[in-house]
Amino acid sequence: MVSSGEFLEVTGDAPGACPRSPRPPRHTRRRGCPFCRIVHGQAPATVLREWPETIAIRPRHGGVTAGHVLVIPRVHVADVAEDPVVSATTMLRAAELAAEAGDCNVITSRGPSATQTIRHLHIHLVPRADGDGLLLPWTAAGSAQR
Repeated sequence: MVSSGEFLEVTGDAPGACPRSPRPPRHTRRRGCPFCRIVHGQAPATVLREWPETIAIRPRHGGVTAGHVLVIPRVHVADVAEDPVVSATTMLRAAELAAEAGDCNVITSRGPSATQTIRHLHIHLVPRADGDGLLLPWTAAGSAQR
């Protein structure tokens, strides 16, 4: 068993080998999930881009910087670890948008301790500029505030 915050070292496999096959998501939508409601047209959102498997929306309250975008899979996957194929496809779409954005943070969180507040995979694209004042916890300035 791996303790919280640690990763197992994998040896003996070919570089890039996956330790197990991805499994299909159990549900395409989950009742009460705000992102599932948006994806299925049951809640309002500002949709910026659509693909067959994902959508990109503006965060409800505008985001942490101008241009902040959320990339969300159309199927309900709780977090980045639940379904590697859905996660990779969602990251592909986020990377396409990041290529248009210039400097940005591309972030997803897994679990409440990692600041995940909605249990539906979503990737934040946060455009950045020198001196924008946005601090991240692993930067020197962000660490000093804890």
